[in-house]
Amino acid sequence: MMASEKVDIRYAFKVLFLCLASVNLGHTFDFLWLGVLFAIYFVAIGVLNATRRREFAKRPHYNKILAYGAIVPLALFWVMTPSVENGVSPYLIFLPGIYLLYLAALQERSRGNGGFEVFVAFDGVGALLFGMYMVPHGWGFVGLVGFLLALCAYSRRGTAPYKYGLFLLVIAALGAISYGGWQYWKTQRYRYGAQMAENYYQRERMMGFDPVAALGSFGSNYNSRYNSQVVLRVWDKQPSRYFKAASYKKYVAGIWKLPTKFAKRLYPAYYQVDYAVFETADSLTKADSLREVEQIWVQSTLNNFGFVFAPYGAVGFAAKDVDSLTYYAGGMVQGLDGNGKRSDWHYFKCKSVSAETSPEACSLPDSLMAPSEGDLLVGERYLPLIDTVIAAMGLRDTIAVSATDSTALAKSMQDSLVLQKMLAYYLANFTYSLSVPGITRWNGAKNEPLAVFWREKQGFCEYYATLSTLVLRRLGNPSRYVTGFANPEVVEGLPYSIFRRKHSHAWVEAYVDNRWVIFDPTPPILPQFAESPSWWSVKWEGVRGRLARVMHALKEGEWRRVVDSWQNQSTALLESPILYVVLVFLVTAYVGRKLYILYRQSKKKRSFVSSRAVLWVKRLDRCEKELAKVGFRRETGETVGCFLRRLDAEIAKLDAPQDSSKSTPNRRKKIRKALEFLRDYEMQRWRV
Repeated sequence: MMASEKVDIRYAFKVLFLCLASVNLGHTFDFLWLGVLFAIYFVAIGVLNATRRREFAKRPHYNKILAYGAIVPLALFWVMTPSVENGVSPYLIFLPGIYLLYLAALQERSRGNGGFEVFVAFDGVGALLFGMYMVPHGWGFVGLVGFLLALCAYSRRGTAPYKYGLFLLVIAALGAISYGGWQYWKTQRYRYGAQMAENYYQRERMMGFDPVAALGSFGSNYNSRYNSQVVLRVWDKQPSRYFKAASYKKYVAGIWKLPTKFAKRLYPAYYQVDYAVFETADSLTKADSLREVEQIWVQSTLNNFGFVFAPYGAVGFAAKDVDSLTYYAGGMVQGLDGNGKRSDWHYFKCKSVSAETSPEACSLPDSLMAPSEGDLLVGERYLPLIDTVIAAMGLRDTIAVSATDSTALAKSMQDSLVLQKMLAYYLANFTYSLSVPGITRWNGAKNEPLAVFWREKQGFCEYYATLSTLVLRRLGNPSRYVTGFANPEVVEGLPYSIFRRKHSHAWVEAYVDNRWVIFDPTPPILPQFAESPSWWSVKWEGVRGRLARVMHALKEGEWRRVVDSWQNQSTALLESPILYVVLVFLVTAYVGRKLYILYRQSKKKRSFVSSRAVLWVKRLDRCEKELAKVGFRRETGETVGCFLRRLDAEIAKLDAPQDSSKSTPNRRKKIRKALEFLRDYEMQRWRV
């Protein structure tokens, strides 16, 4: 391994690449400050590696505890990440990206001493890729520049410049081909003309369930190849016959429109974690009330345009990620598609009456059941036609006001008898048809749809329901045009019921005898229109339905509700300033502890050196005093080494035979002991 860093332009490219990956990741996920901190760190490490700390041996060792220890808090945050309806939470991308950036920082800090260049490159590129998730507009260029910098930084040394140019040309050519293919597809996708447009219309529209229901849009869908597609799976073996989507009040130029103003807002009455039942009264707040209602899961396999389908008698709807649902006066539920199209929901119905339950406690409040002025609205342009229909059906005795007045007609017969006579007239004089002669989807605005329908005496449910609603309103009966599904398909052996495209329907809600009743004026569908699905399609649907149930249990089971509660707590924690105060405190405490340990070690080392020096000085002083007693003194300015050599010469004279008689054994012993100390002092004092 090299002993030092080889610094060149490639190393500068690598530092810039890591800085771009850091800033791009922080900017994409609104944590720009964190990305800037990482960028500053990489610049600092790059400067240190290129200057003062170039030698690999002087770099800190790679600490695996720091690398592996960060997995635990990030994994906890990742598990408790707030869920996003029909989407991916940004935290699921941000947390792995931050961890890769953290690993790149550790590897680059210790590279050559436990850290490896290949991991720096891998983690940096990974962080750059995670930063490209939902990258803000205009920042995609930053990612491209980052990849080019990584290419230059990790390419082989000595690569010819023209090879870089060729590589860029290849990338540009591939990008141009991709962009050109995309533009060609956009310009040529409609070259099949009306057939492709019609196929798109049939696939994306569902027989009147647009935000508005236009007369004439039903037949082409019913005859399409998508007619048998499953739209709803209702996990109830005995579902209601009618599933309501919306009630309409205003009819103008062949189109039913929802009210433009909110009539009432419903709030949660009780919760199952974040699943709420919505009513006007707080009638089901106690846990014991859960025994009074039954929760039914509904899965929508196609786009439902924000509708929630539920049967009559449901006491509430349950939708995830919604704190309150807004009810229009017509009954359509809004607010479910804020995070994408809803694919499933729950409705609640009352359980069978028993000793433990009370039907009064599980019922719709009266405020939802009362009619409004809009339920009597009839446009003046339709009054002549409606009066003609009333006269032909024999639904009134006299006309109390002029035909140009929009007020209701006086009548003497009972409401129930009016409904019976209308239904009998339709059965006797009209036939069911998937189209009305003289009306198509393209020229319906030129002809009055109801007038053509009345003249031709054939049509489908939208026409029957529309005409009947206006007739009942003219007679003074509050009425609503309703869209939804009717007559579900119940297959033996399946734990749920099915609504296909062909089961879509329109009918009337009439206010009779102080309550709303279902009035379906459409004659029975002819046998040729009621084809049964094949044996294979039924079996295949059973497999798909059970698989959907398993996935629902995995996604929305009790364990997921517990996790959701953790997610709510983690979201509140992430948004709380207390968390960041605690993190700053912990980081400060960690850095302070590190500095204190370094200071203590440095002080201990200094004190150890000082004590040894003092000890040697004391021992030298005692040695010189002992030598002075026997007549040997160190001269002023004389070093210990010179003094030692002079003593060696003197002791040699004393040991001579002619001088041995002049020195006593005790004196020679003291001198030798002093010489040993001085030699030891000369050898050891430089190690102090």
